Amino acid sequence: MNDLLTIIISGLAQGFPLFVIASGLTLIYGVLRVLNFAHGSLFMIGAYIVAATLTSTSLTSFALTVLLAGVCVTVVGVACEVLVFRRLYKGSHSISLLGAFALFLVLNGLVEQVWGVEPRTVAYPSELSGALTVGSLSIAKYDLVVMGLGLVIAVALWFLIVKTSMGAQMRAISHDRTMALALGIRVGVISTAVFALGAFLAGIAGALIAPAISVDTSMAGAFITPAFVVIIVGGMGSAGGAFVAALGVQMLESFVFHYIPWLSGFGFYVVVAVILMVRPQGLLGGRTTAAVVAR
Repeated sequence: MNDLLTIIISGLAQGFPLFVIASGLTLIYGVLRVLNFAHGSLFMIGAYIVAATLTSTSLTSFALTVLLAGVCVTVVGVACEVLVFRRLYKGSHSISLLGAFALFLVLNGLVEQVWGVEPRTVAYPSELSGALTVGSLSIAKYDLVVMGLGLVIAVALWFLIVKTSMGAQMRAISHDRTMALALGIRVGVISTAVFALGAFLAGIAGALIAPAISVDTSMAGAFITPAFVVIIVGGMGSAGGAFVAALGVQMLESFVFHYIPWLSGFGFYVVVAVILMVRPQGLLGGRTTAAVVAR
C-alpha cells in the first residue's frame, strides 16, 4: 500500500508542474489556433528571471520573484503577439508554427546574450525545504505547494472560460473569428489578453520549477515537448483535457518507472501512444477542435 501511495504522490508531484506549463499553451491554441512553440522560451525566461533576481531564501521574497517573473514574461508575450502572431492568425497552421519556431530561436538567442550559457541554480524557500512525514510516507513541502498552486490555476481557468463574459467571448472567437468580429467582440483585445495570460502562466511555471532543476538554455526544448504531448493527449485546445492528461500520463509513467524500470525514459511516450491509438482525438477532444477550450 505504501508503494502505491508513493507512486501516486510521485505522479502528482510531476503532473501538476507539467499542467502549469501546458495550461498556457493549450489556452492559446484553444482560442487563437496558434501552436506556440515559443512557449518553451517564455517558460525558460521565467526561470532565468528567478535565478537572476532572487537574493533571499525567504518565502515572501520567492513569492514576489515568482510574480515578477510572471509579469515580465507577460510583457514579452504581449510583444510577441503584437509583433509576430497577430500577423499570422489568418494563415495556415504551418505558417504560424514556422513563425513560432523562428521566435523560439530568437528568444533563446536573446536569453544566451543576456544571461549566458552557464547553468544556474535556485534555492528552495527556507520555509518550504524538507518534507512532511505522514506515517511512513514522506512528501516534499515544495511539491505540496506546487500541487496546490496547480489546482488553483486549473479551477481559475475553468471559472474564467466557463463563467465569465470574457470566457464567452473567447469561446466565440474560437468558434469563428470573423463572426465574432461581426458581432462586435473586440477580437484584437481578447486575442492579446489570451496571449498575455498564456505567457503569464508560462512565466509562473518556469519560476516555480526553477528550484527543482538546473536553469540553463536547454530548458526551452526539454519542457516544450512533454507540454505538447499533454495538450495532444488531452485534446487540442482543451484546458480540462490538459489537466487530466498531465496528471494521468505522469501517474502512469510513475507506475511504469516503479514496476518496469527498464522502460524508464520511454514509458511516457509508450503511454501516450496507447492512449492516442484508443482515442486519436485526445481524452476530452471531440470530432471538431472548435471551442474545445471550454471542455
